Amino acid sequence: MNLSNLFSQETVNKGRQPAFDLCKTLCIVLMILCHVFYAIKYSTTESLNATYIAHNLVRLLGAQFFMFSMGMGLAYSRNDTAKCCARRGLILLLTGYMLNFLREILPWMVTGNYPMFGSIMTNDKFLMLLSCDILQFAGLAFLFFALIKHLKWSNLTIFIVTLCITVIGAFCTNEITVKLTPDKFYYSFVGLLIPIKNFTISDYVCFSFSNWIIYPVVGWLFGKALKRCHNLDTFYLCLLGVSLPIFLLAWAAFDAVGKNMWLILMNPVVYHQQNPVILAVYMNIIAVAISVAHLLSIRLTKFKFWDVIQHLSSELPTLYIVSWIVIGWLGAWLKYNHKFLTKDFEDIFFVFVGVIAVSEIYIYIKNKYKNRVKEKNEIKESKNTKETEFVSQ
Repeated sequence: MNLSNLFSQETVNKGRQPAFDLCKTLCIVLMILCHVFYAIKYSTTESLNATYIAHNLVRLLGAQFFMFSMGMGLAYSRNDTAKCCARRGLILLLTGYMLNFLREILPWMVTGNYPMFGSIMTNDKFLMLLSCDILQFAGLAFLFFALIKHLKWSNLTIFIVTLCITVIGAFCTNEITVKLTPDKFYYSFVGLLIPIKNFTISDYVCFSFSNWIIYPVVGWLFGKALKRCHNLDTFYLCLLGVSLPIFLLAWAAFDAVGKNMWLILMNPVVYHQQNPVILAVYMNIIAVAISVAHLLSIRLTKFKFWDVIQHLSSELPTLYIVSWIVIGWLGAWLKYNHKFLTKDFEDIFFVFVGVIAVSEIYIYIKNKYKNRVKEKNEIKESKNTKETEFVSQ
């Protein structure tokens, strides 16, 4: 079968993509569950208990798909000009640092306790404020999109440049030492662009631009192609037919050299500082996930609970930010009161549900306020229109 026959020259596939709604919902649920572990004391014993599995599943379909879907969302967005991308990038950068203050610094100042139970990186609150998480990377990614749209590069040029940046990131991971940045103050800036060898990844920078930019770029290119696909069922079956055997072959190849691919992918340093081989494995996992999600969504969209999935997917950025703030204050409160939860999955799940509930209450209030403002503006515009018509008569 000629795959080119699946695509048209013009846009034929518009609107929401159920497969991505399903994957994004799973993604945010796993991410919040994983973040809950950082706020309460837990065991990371490599066993097959529910807690360990739930904690590590996020590394299979977490930040990678988050960034991939962000790129795809941009491809479907009408606000995709260079100016819009630059504005969104700057807002995301600012939001990332504001989140650092609200989830870590402020509860730390109020309670005198660092919110997370993980090893504290520094007692310097200013350095912690500058630590870089996924929102800072997302901001840089949008600034990169602003640049390539301003320069009007072709898709091929964009892909080649992105590959070159990825290779540079892999080289820096293996060659650059912390001697180039002896002062910890600079880690937050150098590491945001390129990874640093021997650098404890969870300390200051979790997502370096050069290691992760390929995910939103490939997601964007994928989205641009998907908009022209007029037979999604056949396309995703073909994608699954290619990606699943490759994934199984990769697993067998790791096993043949005495490596456990599951444990390698679960390693936090491997997860954040990805070399090209690991990156290719994760890309393949994304391809398998969205293909399976499409096949499932064909059936699931007929059920009433699909509205919940769409809601969680559309509110993913807000859920991410609000849940982190709730988790940060929860961790600080637990440490302040010397309360420690067990590693049992029931305790983790109880806290997880509470975090989701608080986040949803905020979203409900936010949406209600926005709708009220929108209604007032519509009434005002309607009134002005009537007055204008009356004067003209």
